[in-house]
Amino acid sequence: MTEAKRQEIKDRITHAQARNDLRDGQPLSEMLGEKAVAAKDNFTAFAREHPLATVAGGLAIGVLISAMFTNSPTRRAGRYAGARAAGLASVGSEMASAFAHQLMESVAGARQTGADLAEDAADSLGDTARKVRRSADRGVGAASDAARSTARVIGKTIAGAIKKH
Repeated sequence: MTEAKRQEIKDRITHAQARNDLRDGQPLSEMLGEKAVAAKDNFTAFAREHPLATVAGGLAIGVLISAMFTNSPTRRAGRYAGARAAGLASVGSEMASAFAHQLMESVAGARQTGADLAEDAADSLGDTARKVRRSADRGVGAASDAARSTARVIGKTIAGAIKKH
C-alpha cells in the first residue's frame, strides 16, 4: 500500500471515531427524534412543492393497502367495475356487429341499384341508337328515291334533246 492510501484510511477512521464520540453523548431516543423531525420537514417541503403528486401517491398507497384485504371495498369496486366494463364491451361489440351487417346490406343494395341504373342507361342508349338508325335509313331511302327520280328526269331530258337533233 502507498503512503497516501494509508493516510486516507487513517483520516476516515479518525472522522468515524469523532462521529461516534458525538453520538455517545446523545441518547438514542434523541437521535431518532431528530431524524424523525428531519424526515417530517423533508416530507412537508415535498408536499408543498408537489401537492398533486402527494395526493395521487396517497391514493395509490391507500388502494394498494385496501386491495391486500379480501373483503375490502376496493376489491368489491374492482369486481363491480370489471363486470360493468365486460357488459359494456359486450353491448358495444353487438352494436358494432349490427352496424357492420347493416352497412354491408346497404352496400349490396347500392350495388344492385347501380347495376340496374347502368342496365337502364344501356337500354335507353340502345333504343336511341336504333331510332337514329331508322331515321337515317328513312332519310337515305328518301334521298335515294329523289336521286333516282332526278336521274330519270335528267335522262329523259337528255334523250329528248338528242332525238330533236
